[in-house]
Amino acid sequence: MSDISSKQTVGKQPAPKRARASRGPAVDEVPPVGAGERPEVGLVPGVPEWRTTGTLTALQELVEVSETVPAVVARKAGLSTSELHSLRHLMRGPIGPVDLAKVLGVTSAASSGVVDRLVGHGHAERRSHPGDGRRTEVVITDSGRAEVLARMTPMFESLAALDATLSEGDRDVVERYLRGATAAMKNLMT
Repeated sequence: MSDISSKQTVGKQPAPKRARASRGPAVDEVPPVGAGERPEVGLVPGVPEWRTTGTLTALQELVEVSETVPAVVARKAGLSTSELHSLRHLMRGPIGPVDLAKVLGVTSAASSGVVDRLVGHGHAERRSHPGDGRRTEVVITDSGRAEVLARMTPMFESLAALDATLSEGDRDVVERYLRGATAAMKNLMT
């Protein structure tokens, strides 16, 4: 789970008083956050010069929801999360079993099992590769495409409607912020 909020763990002492660097008055101790409460805007314990803001809190909520959505959507569709992620990749076009394993971060054997189950559901097919008959590729079926679209279209429509409310200037700011947040997270993977 990602955590950029100011949640404290049980038994830890609150962060000591820290003064803000020429941005305003000194900030008092950060009070402990109770169960189920949202952290107040303030300093994050143990991280000097880090201020929890409304945008960081909203970003944390988005990260947490995005971690949960695939499992919920997959369960509603009667699929595993690996099967759902496979269908998402197959929506972009055919992919070889080895390449599918790489994008899923699983072994070739595990990927083969995922493909077997998708074929069993009628959501994917194995076909000979058009350029090399010795190879196979996995292709999404109309059933698989319909399953993904039925589950995901309401979210896509809501996001498109939200995006339509933004001015071009707002859209530029949001895009810059999200790309920066993405880059910060990707830095953890290098």
